[in-house]
Amino acid sequence: MKNIKIKTRGMHCGSCEMLVKDSLEELEGVEKADANFKSGIIEVDFDEGKITEKDVMEIIKSEGYEIE
Repeated sequence: MKNIKIKTRGMHCGSCEMLVKDSLEELEGVEKADANFKSGIIEVDFDEGKITEKDVMEIIKSEGYEIE
């Protein structure tokens, strides 16, 4: 299991946190996701055998948030 923390821009509220968290946790291989709009940090635990870090970042971008 790999853990990454990704600094983002564009999250403004608790709804943004839930949107990102839910989108990531729907992916096969993502064990846990957490987002904090105040810090802009998204933390993800995932199985590298099922999904890549790049895949995780693409989902975040597809939800409208920028990776710093």
